[in-house]
Amino acid sequence: MVRKTTLLLRDDVYQMLKEKAGNKKISNLVNEIIIEYFTKKSSMFGSMKHVDIRDLRDHGDRL
Repeated sequence: MVRKTTLLLRDDVYQMLKEKAGNKKISNLVNEIIIEYFTKKSSMFGSMKHVDIRDLRDHGDRL
């Protein structure tokens, strides 16, 4: 289902959307951006880089 609505965009934002998507596909790009924004989870899980066991120090190294 498609709904029509009006968005008020700054000129610079409109120009960037127009350059990225073209005149005819701005709606699709805006939809993708909004869906990505609202489906992004606000969790810190997975934000640290992965560490290999070989990179970890042994408890004997601390003594």
